[in-house]
Amino acid sequence: MTQRSTKTAFSPWEMVALESFQTPEQTQASQWRRSWRAATTWIVGREASERQAKEESELRKLSEVALSHWVPAIDWTSAARALSQVTEGYVDAPVVLFISPPHGGHEAVVSHWAQQQGVNCISAPTLNELTEGCLEWVERCGSQHKWVIPALERHFLRHTQGLQGVRELLERALSGRLGQGVIGCDSWTYAYLQHAVGLEGVPVVTLQALEGEQLAHYFAQLADDGGVRPTVYSSRTGQPILAGVSKDSAGGERSYKELQRLAAHCRGHLGIAWHYWRERLREPVGNDESGRSQEQSEGQPKEPSKESSKELWLLDALAEAELASDTGDVATLLLHTLLIHGGLEDQALGYVLPFSSHEALNARLALARQGILRCHQGRWQVAPLSYASVRQLLESRNYLVDPL
Repeated sequence: MTQRSTKTAFSPWEMVALESFQTPEQTQASQWRRSWRAATTWIVGREASERQAKEESELRKLSEVALSHWVPAIDWTSAARALSQVTEGYVDAPVVLFISPPHGGHEAVVSHWAQQQGVNCISAPTLNELTEGCLEWVERCGSQHKWVIPALERHFLRHTQGLQGVRELLERALSGRLGQGVIGCDSWTYAYLQHAVGLEGVPVVTLQALEGEQLAHYFAQLADDGGVRPTVYSSRTGQPILAGVSKDSAGGERSYKELQRLAAHCRGHLGIAWHYWRERLREPVGNDESGRSQEQSEGQPKEPSKESSKELWLLDALAEAELASDTGDVATLLLHTLLIHGGLEDQALGYVLPFSSHEALNARLALARQGILRCHQGRWQVAPLSYASVRQLLESRNYLVDPL
C-alpha cells in the first residue's frame, strides 16, 4: 500500500528493498511486441520501418541548447536523500548496496549521498592493479570508519586475479572489520558477483520502477519554463503524449497511456527513459502542416523561449537499434561481458573474453557501427536505446541477467 500511495504522488525517487521491486504494467506485453517486431523485420525486411522513417523528414533534431532547456540532465540529489532515509534503517549492517541498471544513476546517487554525509569515496583500482590482484585499494577502506564505493563494477574483472580484491573487500566488510560502507553497483555486476562471490545477507535497495503517469509528470516538470510547457506529439499516432493541460483532461489520460508503453519498454527505469526522451525528441521543420500550432513560423529563434518552440514531437520511442535474431556467439558473449562490467575499455577485453583480442575487437567494431554500443568516458557500453533488446536477447539465450 505504501508503494502505491507513493506512486500516486508521482515521486520518481521511491527507494525500496530489491525484493519489493516491481516492473511496470504491460512490461511482458512490451517484450512480446519487441519480439514480434524483430521477427517481422526478419521476414518482410525493413520496408515498413522505412515508410515510417519518411515522416521524420518533416522533423529535425533539437539543438543542444534546446535539449538542455527542455530535457536537462537528471538531478539525482533527491534520490540520494531517499537513500539516506533508507540507510538509517540499516544502522547495524556493515554494508548496504544500492543498485541500478545501466544508465540508472547509481554512481551519481551514491556520490551525492557521500557528499551529503561528508564521507570519502574510495577510488577505483587501475587495470594493472586488477589484473595483478592488488589489494591496496581494499586497505584504503580499512582506514576509515565510514567508506563509500560509488561504482563497484570498476573494482573487479571477470578474471582470476581480477576477482581477488572484491572478494577480500566483501569478506572484510561483512565481518565488520571495515566499519560501515555504502556501495553503488550496476545491477548486472550485482547479479554476477552474487553468483561468483556471494552476497547473501547484504541489504540491497533500488529505485522503484516508474509507471507511465509518473514519467508524464516527471517530463512535464523537467520541461517547465515558468509555467510554460511544450506539447509533445507522438510521430507514431499523431496524438499528444505530453500536453500543457491538466491531469484531469482527456489529453492527460492519453499521454499516460502512450508513456506507459515507454515505461514498460524501459522496465520503469528513469535513466533509460530519459535517454529515449532526449534522443528521440524533435521539432517541426518550418510550418506545421497539421495546423496544431501557429507558433512555428519563419524566423523562429533557434533557442527556446516562452513564446515559441512549444510544439515538439517524439519519434517512435521503440524504434531503436536492435540486435538481429541471428547475432553470433562472439558478439553475444561480448555484450554480456560489457554489461556485467558496466562497460570496458578495449585493452581490458583480452583479459575477460575466451577468444583472441582480434576477434573481440572485430565484434566490438561491428556492434559499434550498428549503434548497439557507445563509448562513454573511454569505456564501451551497451547504448541506452539498445539496452532493452540486448537484455531480452541474453535472457532468451539463458545468460545470467540482472534482477531489475
